[in-house]
Amino acid sequence: MFSKVRLSNKMSENVKYVEKNIYQDVTLKQDLNVWPFGMDYRITYRQDEQIHDEQNNLISNVIQAVVGVFIILFIALTWREAIIAGLSIPLTFLGAIFLLWLGGYTLNNMILYGMVIALGLLVDVFILMMEGMHDALFVEGLTFNQAALKTVKTYAAPAFSGQLTTILAMAPLLVISGTMGKFVRLMPITAIICLLLSYAIALLIDIPLSRFLLGNVKGGMQKTRIDKLTESVSEWFKNWSLKFTVRNRAIAGAWIVGTIVLFMTSLVAVAQLPGTLFPDADIRPVSINVELPPTATLAKSQQVADDLGEILRSKDYFESVTKLVGQKSALVAESGLKPTQDNYLLGFSALFTKKNERDQFSYDYIDDLRTELNQAIRNYPGASLVINVPGTGEGGDPIAIELKGNDMNTLRQISGEVQLALRQIDGTEDVRDGLGDLRNDIKLRPKREAMDFYGISENDLALQGRYIMTDNEITDSAIRAGKDDLEIRLSTAWPSRNGAVGGPTRRDELRMIQLFSPDHGAISGNAILDIEQSMAPLSITHTDTERTVTVYSKAKGRTSGEILAELQPKLDQMKKTWSPGYDYKFGGEAATQSETFGSAVNMSYVSLFLVFSVLVLQFGSFSQPFIIMLSIPFALIGTFSGFSLLGIPLSFPSMIGIISLVGIVVNDSIVIVETMNKHRSSGMKVRQAAAHGASDRLRPVLTTSITTMVGLIPLALSDPIWFPLCMAIIFGLCASTLSALLVIPCLYLQLTPANTNS
Repeated sequence: MFSKVRLSNKMSENVKYVEKNIYQDVTLKQDLNVWPFGMDYRITYRQDEQIHDEQNNLISNVIQAVVGVFIILFIALTWREAIIAGLSIPLTFLGAIFLLWLGGYTLNNMILYGMVIALGLLVDVFILMMEGMHDALFVEGLTFNQAALKTVKTYAAPAFSGQLTTILAMAPLLVISGTMGKFVRLMPITAIICLLLSYAIALLIDIPLSRFLLGNVKGGMQKTRIDKLTESVSEWFKNWSLKFTVRNRAIAGAWIVGTIVLFMTSLVAVAQLPGTLFPDADIRPVSINVELPPTATLAKSQQVADDLGEILRSKDYFESVTKLVGQKSALVAESGLKPTQDNYLLGFSALFTKKNERDQFSYDYIDDLRTELNQAIRNYPGASLVINVPGTGEGGDPIAIELKGNDMNTLRQISGEVQLALRQIDGTEDVRDGLGDLRNDIKLRPKREAMDFYGISENDLALQGRYIMTDNEITDSAIRAGKDDLEIRLSTAWPSRNGAVGGPTRRDELRMIQLFSPDHGAISGNAILDIEQSMAPLSITHTDTERTVTVYSKAKGRTSGEILAELQPKLDQMKKTWSPGYDYKFGGEAATQSETFGSAVNMSYVSLFLVFSVLVLQFGSFSQPFIIMLSIPFALIGTFSGFSLLGIPLSFPSMIGIISLVGIVVNDSIVIVETMNKHRSSGMKVRQAAAHGASDRLRPVLTTSITTMVGLIPLALSDPIWFPLCMAIIFGLCASTLSALLVIPCLYLQLTPANTNS
């Protein structure tokens, strides 16, 4: 016989505490006075192992990003700058973790997300500074001190503006309301800390400490082969721009209009994509629960559990399977409020093997497993099966339709209609409601007149009923030190209990109930109580004082948004036939999506205004901030087009990726426009300044984009949850690189007055 204990924790310190105390049981087992003979324990699931795996995955990807940065910078610059920029990334992450630890936070998924958001921006600011040092030392031939001063003077302000605009772009994530808001708030906080630290490290650590690697480089040192190649390519690109993109305002306008058309086309394409809160993730724990008809006995539940257990034991992708008879598995929470322990319930707590020991992601096995188990329970009429896996975010079933009304029987009927409509839609699985099957319900209803006649008050009846219908704790008697107290319980004796405490279990025993009256002594229960038998639901829920029934479903191969969009017209048609006072609303993932994105969208307008204000202060102009703001939708051409071509649903991680992309795009655009302004200040015409500015920034823009993509590709392939986030940045960088080099010069030519030199 096995007893399963599930320990749930909110903080990693609790995990460590529980882990420490569990392993102390090894010594307790040696004391037979404490540990009963024949009893043993086994740890079936430890969440800290999953956390450690995720942390190791992040560390592995950071190392790969550092290696990628080093290789790209080694090719584009020299090994010296590559080492400095590469080591700055883990230094920033370690500093952020330390500051979060000082704030009382522990490492979790949201912190990992925040670090991924910041990854591309960290690479950007470090490359910016190292590019400045390299150009000053190797191209312009300055001394180290002169190169350091020029780099800080040239790039400190643009880099700060870029970091500040990125922080403002994250403002929507800080004001997301509801449970999801509390869940994700740590992510932008982490990203902001990383951004501030990276700026400080780039200026206060990288440049001063680079003296040890770059201090011996003499001014006028021979240019590297890459420098010579870059100069040749930049010169060619400048001439090409003067001929094909900024030849005149008409041609520049054509490039701008064409880009706007591409953006509108991509916007239409991405609007056809479904939306989901989080993509499927590779998880290890899974709960499998079966509900038999309420009249099923414990022996029947044992028989079903044995049959299904054989199927589960044959699956080599499960590391462990724990069978539970008479109760549901609580390893993964199930939607709704229903009984979790009864004779007709059974469950399995299963754990997938580690990812590197399987051929597929865990969610790829679920559908086939569900089909096989559903086929098996067809041998048991009335049985229903639900498979629950942990959900990212708030968890629970992605589809929930809440029905409201007064009469429970009417709600049950409406629920049946909704379930039927939902089952007819492709992509739905485990359709059910929170009521479950009806079960026999016996009520003992007091007779008021009889109670008055026999002199039995309501309190007397309640007290006697308590001892008749159930067992009651009388006292705990201490035995001796080291032993549990002896619990003494009292109840009426019933034949069906075979000497055990408890209430009656058969209907004929209800007719044997006797009550006691102060005036008449023992009285037959039938004289005071009427026995009423009916059918009742397993649970009744209320929302805002109204009775509610919630219909649940899981999604297979489609997003919840697609399924609900197909269901809503059917519900609206059904509603016309419902009695007044009955209504429905969507809950689950749809409600969370609406709450999450609604508050974020509202704040995004304020965020864009603040970003624009910062840029106005930076440039002292309204037209040039407009150039930089336009670079954002132009970069989204790549994200929207890539998602449409690959059919990637829009999700919360993809929104995070877009926010990170905005920071990189704005950073590059600010520096390009600043470079163009410097050429204008030196006396160049607008057209020449636009072409020179784009050609001067050719290598830094390409280096930043390639390095960021190289750093994100391993992360994108490591886990499905990271894929949309990383691909939003990668696709966007492809488009933003082209728009920065081709379209921003055109915007500069169109929006910069020809009679200004600064």
